Amino acid sequence: MFGKGVAANVVDAYEWLVGQYNPEDEIFIFGFSRGAFTARSLAGFIAKYGLVKPGAPLGVAQLFERYRRADDKTIWKLAAEESAGTLESPSLEERWMLRYSMPVTVAMVGVWDTVGALGVPWFSIEGVSRSSFGWLHTGLRLPIQHAFHALAVDEHRLSFAPTPWTVLSTTQSAPRSLDSVEQRWFPGNHGSVGGGYSGDLLVQVPLKWLKAKAEQLGLSFRYDVEVDPDAHQAPIADSYSDFMNGIYKRFSKRHFRDIAPPPFKGERGTHTRVNETIDISVFDRWRSNVSYRPVNVAEWAKRYKVDPTTLTASVMANAPSDIVPD
Repeated sequence: MFGKGVAANVVDAYEWLVGQYNPEDEIFIFGFSRGAFTARSLAGFIAKYGLVKPGAPLGVAQLFERYRRADDKTIWKLAAEESAGTLESPSLEERWMLRYSMPVTVAMVGVWDTVGALGVPWFSIEGVSRSSFGWLHTGLRLPIQHAFHALAVDEHRLSFAPTPWTVLSTTQSAPRSLDSVEQRWFPGNHGSVGGGYSGDLLVQVPLKWLKAKAEQLGLSFRYDVEVDPDAHQAPIADSYSDFMNGIYKRFSKRHFRDIAPPPFKGERGTHTRVNETIDISVFDRWRSNVSYRPVNVAEWAKRYKVDPTTLTASVMANAPSDIVPD
């Protein structure tokens, strides 16, 4: 559950892949909430160091320790230097990597409402902080070919703040296209977008969306998702007031998630969210339910000078005049 638990889950999943992977396989990784954080961390591990071959002298635990050291060369960097004849004095670990690790890509990461490794109030866990898991790589490396993220408009717990994919202003890579990376907002709280409530119809819409993305990339499913025509109108539970039997709201104010905020400055530079969109179901609910007026959607509409009532398609969050396919 906490930083160490996430790390253990990443190692377990990686070891499972090592035993199951065949060279012709494609890797699809899915997760919800803290599981989404784990899924993205696993994808980052694979993107940096590939997959070790079964029986290799380079153990998964040893490779994972390298993953914890952010500045160590990736398998891609080592392979490029070896090919160019510029690799100087590689360590035994690096020689083993070149011989026993396979550079592989991740076909798709599909996640529902990623929250940090804790996903619980910071004040409630003595001795546990962001630094406990900040080394986990949950970003968008090039070997991650496609990445799709369903986000909840109506989650108001600050400790469940989402972790969208962002890009640094200093990056030299070309922008990722919408068909390779998309982060879409849906009506509902954290649990209803990711499937945390029994009998909640709201989950059907983001589930259908992510399933369609995977199918477009060749993944087959046994069953289809039949979306109820009124799924977007299903009641939204007040997760903020109900959390911890009402104790949580005594210590934390109601939080409204930012939609398409301006770039923000961090320790490593300026971060900009990648390909944020808003699903048509948000506007359908706004239009047909006069009591549905989320503060964050209203603030977004004011900032971009648009009336949500008039929007009849999914749109780019930072350019509402641009319609995006469903």
